[in-house]
Amino acid sequence: MTTNPLKRQREPDDEIFIVPAYPSPKYADIMTTSSANTTTTTTILDLPTELIEYICCCDSLKLIDIFNLAVSHSKLNNCLFHERNSCLWKSKFIQKYGVLDNEEYEVIIDEQNTWKEEIILRMSLDKAVPAEIIQMPCKYMKFKNVPYHLYPFSQYLNSTNEGHRYYILSAIAAYYKQLQNNECRNENYDLLYMAHQFLIYSCQVYFGYKLSNFLSLPQAEQIVERGFYLLGRWWCPTVNIPYRDINKSLNNIAIDVCNRIRSANPVHPLFEHENYLEQVVERGKFNLDNDLFDETNTMFILDNIRQIIFSKDQLVCYCNHDLNCFLLQQVIDRRKGSVFLLCVIFESVARRLGVKVRLTATSVHNFVSWSSSWLENKRTNPTCYLVDIAGGGVMRKATVCPVSRKLPEQYIGNSILDLFWTFSKTVEQLTIENMATYKYVLDFQKILKPDDSEVEFKCQKFHQYYDYCRCPLLRNPSNPYAPNHVNEKNIMYTDWEEIFPLVPKTRGEIHDPKYSIGMMIDTITMGNGSCSSIVTKRGVVVGWTRVPSNNPLPNPTIYHVLIRPDHYFSTAKYQNPVIKAIWEGRYEKLQRQLKPYDYSFKNIGKFFTHYSHELCAFVPIRDLAQLYPDDLSYTISKSKNIDCKVKQFKGPHVVPKY
Repeated sequence: MTTNPLKRQREPDDEIFIVPAYPSPKYADIMTTSSANTTTTTTILDLPTELIEYICCCDSLKLIDIFNLAVSHSKLNNCLFHERNSCLWKSKFIQKYGVLDNEEYEVIIDEQNTWKEEIILRMSLDKAVPAEIIQMPCKYMKFKNVPYHLYPFSQYLNSTNEGHRYYILSAIAAYYKQLQNNECRNENYDLLYMAHQFLIYSCQVYFGYKLSNFLSLPQAEQIVERGFYLLGRWWCPTVNIPYRDINKSLNNIAIDVCNRIRSANPVHPLFEHENYLEQVVERGKFNLDNDLFDETNTMFILDNIRQIIFSKDQLVCYCNHDLNCFLLQQVIDRRKGSVFLLCVIFESVARRLGVKVRLTATSVHNFVSWSSSWLENKRTNPTCYLVDIAGGGVMRKATVCPVSRKLPEQYIGNSILDLFWTFSKTVEQLTIENMATYKYVLDFQKILKPDDSEVEFKCQKFHQYYDYCRCPLLRNPSNPYAPNHVNEKNIMYTDWEEIFPLVPKTRGEIHDPKYSIGMMIDTITMGNGSCSSIVTKRGVVVGWTRVPSNNPLPNPTIYHVLIRPDHYFSTAKYQNPVIKAIWEGRYEKLQRQLKPYDYSFKNIGKFFTHYSHELCAFVPIRDLAQLYPDDLSYTISKSKNIDCKVKQFKGPHVVPKY
């Protein structure tokens, strides 16, 4: 049985690489304006270079039109393709990829990088990334986890040019989204798995560099909501939300507060300037040194912020399982989430309205404090207020902490680094059931405090029991942009030489295996007397090894099975399946399982393309099938005896969830 691989849809611009080597000379004549009754003819070739370029910048002309026009005549080719840093190629770049957003990525144009070269590079990577993903399942099949130093495109992902790093992330994100939305997604476990893995890696590299750059900024330039946006993208790579959306959402909340204040007090100093809304948006780009208004007017602003943000009940979420409560954009959209991020939202909106508040987080409480910092304030010791975010934003006079003997505004642990650290410790406790996110949190803590012994101990313990690679940014500090990772090891599966033999294993002998690769089998521990038999292991066959004929086993075959680990830890069920060797013994029997209700493994795509309801088995990827060339036909022959009701079984649980 064969499977049709997913084919990427052709884009209109795909044709730009298929142009005639010797185009018809009539092509340029299409652009001419002539009359049979006149003796002179004016063509586009008679126009100045600047005018030709200006015409080609028109949005109605696509890239395919530009390429076809360029090959129609040598003058047009020289005009369009030999102009460095021209507005033409910048306009086509924007036309294809959208308006440039420096908050997301920056395209560096200099003597080495022109707009023409940038658009050609990005278009080539848009095609090269999916092509590489298709090759990954067979290339990395033998590794327990793909070592980061083996991933492709490292010269771009670790380039000093941020734009080149973004091109890779953009290409893999688009391809992953295409796979998720494609009607054939249930037949492409292998592509989904590898695209997901490479997306995680690319996202950690890209946003890891951005986080490092953010932390190196002066404190006055560290915008709190931007920092937590980058942090959310770090440990939840599949949530693809640009920062401009978060900035727009916070601006809209601030504008809603403005409208409420204006309706209640039209003469509030917030509206002294006609362009006050532009000022609100502009203040979202920098931190304030002090309040812009006196104490009375500022308290009026804070009260209106409370009424807008806390207009709904149950705003604070104390759940310990929903990661959305710890992602800034989701909290903004749902108006519900952790106290920590609600404090971030409150600070961000207040800053846009000209109020400087302090966001403080301790191991016990997260809060916002404020005391008037208006430059014309004559009071030497203004009253310090605490904004009770957990209590609906109500303001009350702050009291001296019995432990530190200080007011909240005097607490020094409120730098971005302190906030990041405290927040990561909070999320760490909530992601213990999500090992992937837990890994990202540990990696981030390692970046924040590389010399912390407790963090190092937790990282070592984690990697001892879970098959994950180390953070792609934990490198030699003396060479942070090195294409290869320091001390990265190729970790192969146990008995990988038996599972993935150099010489294919064929059938046709006396003791042929009863089960073939892709079949699901249960290990049943046989009971005696009043004890019934129970299923102790359940997995999918990825390989088998014949036992020598003199072996006393009733069925002399060892099966290499993708199976859940059997560690005695409460989190073992959240680990990725591993390959274990199982066989029939005196007290254990093997039995084929026909219903795939317990096989929605994320890493099932390392070995199989899809689940076949007709065969009641998983279909192996090409290279694995070639190592066991007779197994697929054996599975097909066995499927003829399966009951029709079983063969028609379908269910959403079969699909791996990423």
